[in-house]
Amino acid sequence: MHTTLLTDWRELADRSVDGLDVRLWWSGSTGRVQVTLADHRAGDHVVVDVDSADALDAFRHPFAYVNRADRQPRPRRRRRLAPASGREDQ
Repeated sequence: MHTTLLTDWRELADRSVDGLDVRLWWSGSTGRVQVTLADHRAGDHVVVDVDSADALDAFRHPFAYVNRADRQPRPRRRRRLAPASGREDQ
């Protein structure tokens, strides 16, 4: 478990829809990224650590990342576009 000061966290984005608040946070001292979900109807609050490469996707689709919270991070595949054809090399 990581410990950082509450004042170290910066809110990067937020949105609210139908009683659900989603916020994207970044810690300047550690570089960690979190998405928080607050469901005001059910009274639930969830904090999910995410890889910085997945930050926007996690903000847009937070429920897809809630179940990943206890899993190990998966390695990311790099993709390159072939210069002439525009097809992906994997």
